[in-house]
Amino acid sequence: MRHYPLYKIDDVRLHRLGAGVIKTYNLTDITNLDIEKAINKECQDLLALNDDCTSDDFIELRQRRNISDNVPDDDLFAQVIEDNDGNLFIASVCRNDDDETMFEIFSEHSLTASVLKELASYIRKVFCWCTPVHICVWPAPDSPQAQQLLLLPGARAVDSLLGSQTPLLDVSDALKADISLQPFELEKDRPWYEQEYNQFLTENPAMANIVPISDKEELSESIEAGLCSMAFYQGQPLGMVMGEASEELGFDGLLVSDIFIAKQFRGQGLASPMQRLYYELHCEDFNFFFGYIDATNKPSYKNALKQGRKLLRQELYLPAQQFL
Repeated sequence: MRHYPLYKIDDVRLHRLGAGVIKTYNLTDITNLDIEKAINKECQDLLALNDDCTSDDFIELRQRRNISDNVPDDDLFAQVIEDNDGNLFIASVCRNDDDETMFEIFSEHSLTASVLKELASYIRKVFCWCTPVHICVWPAPDSPQAQQLLLLPGARAVDSLLGSQTPLLDVSDALKADISLQPFELEKDRPWYEQEYNQFLTENPAMANIVPISDKEELSESIEAGLCSMAFYQGQPLGMVMGEASEELGFDGLLVSDIFIAKQFRGQGLASPMQRLYYELHCEDFNFFFGYIDATNKPSYKNALKQGRKLLRQELYLPAQQFL
């Protein structure tokens, strides 16, 4: 095997890896896909692994992880790895919301446990300056490779991309009369949102990193884009829906990044009509509607399915000790 920093990759190899990432999507129900546009979007996302890789960033990283000066800066970047058969991989060091160190791996072809075993051993030598807790991979949902990897002790599904080109929009006339959406106002609505969220977190502390609160900057950006709504039920604050424009798979996509329901209205079947009215509000401006939901967040996951969204992509955490 050989490796080199991602910033040195050529266009041909980058395109091969972007095409490999596209294979990790379940595209069964996706129509009118411009495959080259989708691949180019994945290539852009892969190159974004070079972000935050300035000399100042590396100085901070070396101090935080006590990295020896003998480790060259090039070994701190995400790495392109080529095996002896010419197969391509990208590996990077990252941290999840629980502040755990991970090796995240993207590949040209499907990853099996045996390939990962050899690959992870090599990556561990490249990134000798850290010890991962997880190996993070994205096999195609329900593929033989995904099923095999999920059988490993301690393996678990994490981020789930659920999306649809045609989300369900039907809402009964009665609920339409009772539910209204208004633009989210930062000064007026943010205190309500933070109070409700903090109460939710007090009662469900384990959800802190699974459904993190949206900060002021994120709210402001969504408001500026006209994609953040406050919902009311019979005049009472019901919840909020926040989104952002995203070119996922090369589409004009609406990424729903936050959906929150007030405590007094949970479990009453109001989350679905609230979301459908939000989609209806924006259905003429977008042709793909999606969001990421942690696989352990069963209520939100099931609710997304009720809106016509389907599982398109799945992140897995694999215990690093299984491979190192």
